[in-house]
Amino acid sequence: MAMATVNSNIRITAAVRFDTDAGTGGKILKQTLKQQSSIDTRRLSRLSLIAALGAGQLKEQCKIRSDCAVFLGTPFSSPSVFEKMADNVLNHHAAMPFDFIANLHNAPVFHAAQALGTHGATLVVTADNNVDTCFHPLSLAMQSLQNGGQAAVGWAYEHQAVRADTHEGSIWILLENGAEQGVPVVLNDEGTQTDRPSEKPQYYWQNIADWLEAVMAHEGRDVKKYTLA
Repeated sequence: MAMATVNSNIRITAAVRFDTDAGTGGKILKQTLKQQSSIDTRRLSRLSLIAALGAGQLKEQCKIRSDCAVFLGTPFSSPSVFEKMADNVLNHHAAMPFDFIANLHNAPVFHAAQALGTHGATLVVTADNNVDTCFHPLSLAMQSLQNGGQAAVGWAYEHQAVRADTHEGSIWILLENGAEQGVPVVLNDEGTQTDRPSEKPQYYWQNIADWLEAVMAHEGRDVKKYTLA
């Protein structure tokens, strides 16, 4: 399969993956994030927790600049928060305005940036796991990255009841324009589709996970993985 370097000046200088599942309680996620980044987690949605826990791991791999931009792809704002709000409004006639504000679609990227300690530009991109759209956050980050600039690009997923798999987590890479070290950003002509046994439950962002594993392995590097169960 033909491979192509998207931009030889932009390199991946760190790559991490944070995994958990729907059975891991929110209290555990909050305690872990507070220990990791000293963030006040009281009103963070589950999706924000998942995004921030993954993003924070990048600091263990590379120095994050204060102006580092943050791009995050996610299919939906926190499903669990919206389900709870809908239940309260429709069945108990009780509004939850503060929870709604805390769960605006761009909130997870703000919390990811907070975990990274960066004050650069932030953007949430609505994306699903289709190979035609899953790379949109990466494309936008690369197009906006100036020489000498740095951007964290992530994909986060919170379990939705309508899906059979319970795998949650976030994947993050750190891009740097002009870095001497790192892995070139490489895509193939047919997206990231791979042959995988259909009977096995897959991570929502399996296309991204497979692509990143292949790109890093080609350069003799790996993706740092963290699991919280």
